Amino acid sequence: MKSIKPGRGPSMMSGLSSVFVGIFGVIWTIGAAGMGAPAFFSLFGIVFVGIAIVQAVYNFNNATSKDRFSEFDIVDETEESDPLQELVHKKTDTGSMPEKETSLDFEVSAFCPYCGAKLGEGFQFCSKCGKKMPE
Repeated sequence: MKSIKPGRGPSMMSGLSSVFVGIFGVIWTIGAAGMGAPAFFSLFGIVFVGIAIVQAVYNFNNATSKDRFSEFDIVDETEESDPLQELVHKKTDTGSMPEKETSLDFEVSAFCPYCGAKLGEGFQFCSKCGKKMPE
């Protein structure tokens, strides 16, 4: 089974962005409280900081850990497992987890590397985007 995983670079950039958002939330909260603004303005800053912390933890985890949650990069299960798939995987009638498939029992078809459209046998150009297929 193929999993779609977030890239390590984009996850790290998102983690760093979350840190900056958290700093902005702290500045917002201090500024709102210092100017005597209504309480919900300060509360907005606190919520902003909380969301930034959750996003930073998630993105730094995906950028640095071996087992990432699926989202963007297409990764084969032999390269990297998907912890979320293991949690959601259906149980068999005996109550145990089914064994992973070791062989590929499906027909492999070609797809356009540019747009993802399914290609027929011997096509040199994609019927959807019209780009020439690499050799």
